[in-house]
Amino acid sequence: MAGFSDRDNGRERRGARPDREAQREERRREAVRHTGLMKAAFGKETDEAIEAARIYEEGEGRRLLWGAEAAAAAKEAAAMAEADADGAQVGNEEAREEAVAAEEMAEAADAPVDDGPAAVPAATETVAKVVTSFAPEALYRDGEGKTMIVDPGAFTRPGGAYEDGAFGPEQILCSESNLYPVLCAHKRDFYDKNRDYRRGSLFTDRALYVPEVLFSREGDTRRADVLVIAEPIRAYALDNHRSERECDKALADRIETIFRIAAANNVQTLIMGAFGCGRNGYPSAQVIELIRTWIGEHPGAVPRVVFAVPRMHVDAFRAAFGSVEEEKPATIEEVVERDEEADDDWRAVELPEGITLR
Repeated sequence: MAGFSDRDNGRERRGARPDREAQREERRREAVRHTGLMKAAFGKETDEAIEAARIYEEGEGRRLLWGAEAAAAAKEAAAMAEADADGAQVGNEEAREEAVAAEEMAEAADAPVDDGPAAVPAATETVAKVVTSFAPEALYRDGEGKTMIVDPGAFTRPGGAYEDGAFGPEQILCSESNLYPVLCAHKRDFYDKNRDYRRGSLFTDRALYVPEVLFSREGDTRRADVLVIAEPIRAYALDNHRSERECDKALADRIETIFRIAAANNVQTLIMGAFGCGRNGYPSAQVIELIRTWIGEHPGAVPRVVFAVPRMHVDAFRAAFGSVEEEKPATIEEVVERDEEADDDWRAVELPEGITLR
C-alpha cells in the first residue's frame, strides 16, 4: 500500500504533465510563427539555400577526397590516362583528350583553394573545443571562417516533429534559422526516398548538405552550412535483430562521412554534438575514439571542431578533446528543456521497424 508521500509524489508527477504538454503546445505555436517570419523576412535567402543544397548518396560522402588526397588521386588518373594515350594509335584523339583532361584536373587539385578574397591557408592540425551550449549558441560564440553544423536529423520527416512542438537538436536548429523551409522543400527528393532504407533504425549515410543557412538572433544574423545526417539508433537496431557488428559499422561510416564532407567543402569550423550517444545507445567512449582516430589520421583536414554536447557527456569529451570553456549560465527555461528531452524524444516520430507509438 502506497504511503501518503508516494501518493503525493504521484499526484505531483501527474500534475506536472499538463505543464509539459503546455510547453509543447507553446513550441508548436512558436514553430508556426517562426516559420512564417523566416519566409517573409528571408524568402530570397531561403530560395537560394534550397537551390544550392545537394544530396550525398549512400557511400558517396565516404569517398570524398580533398587537398593532398585529391591531388594524389588526380595525378594517378593523369598518369593512367597518359599511359593509355601513349599506347593508343597515333590517330586516337579520344585517348589524348582524356589525358589532357586528367592533367588539367591534377593541376587544379594542386592549386590553392580560392575561398574568397581572404583565403585561409591550409591547416596542419585540428584544434578541438568542448562546450555545453546548443549548436546555434556555439555558432555565435565559436564559429570561425566557413562553419558547418551537423544536424542529426530525422531520416524521413523534414525537421523531425518541429512543427508539432518536439524538442531536440534538430528542432533547436530550425527554431533559430531558416532551415526548416529548406528541409521541407527537399521532402520528395531526400526524405521520401529514405523511407525504404531505414535498415532497422541504423539508416544510411545519405546526407543533405545545405549551404548558407541563415541564423537570426535578436537582429544578429549569421550564416553556416548545415549537414543533415541521421544518427544510427543502436538501441532500436538491436531490438530489430541487427548485429553489434552492423551497429558499429554504421556509426563508423557515419563519422567518416561527416568529416570527409566537411573537409571536401573546405569547412574551417565544424560544430557537432555527441553524435550517436545517449538514447541512441552508443557509449560516448566509442564515439569519441572514432572521432579522435579520424582527426589523428587527417590532422588539419578540418581545422577546428567544436563539440556542443550535453552535460552528461561533457566529462568524457573534455578528457579527450580539452577543457570546457566557461560559458554564461543557462536560463531556467533551457535547463528545464534539457531535463525534459527524454520526455519529448524527437526520434520517436521515425517509427522504426518493430516500434509503434501508443
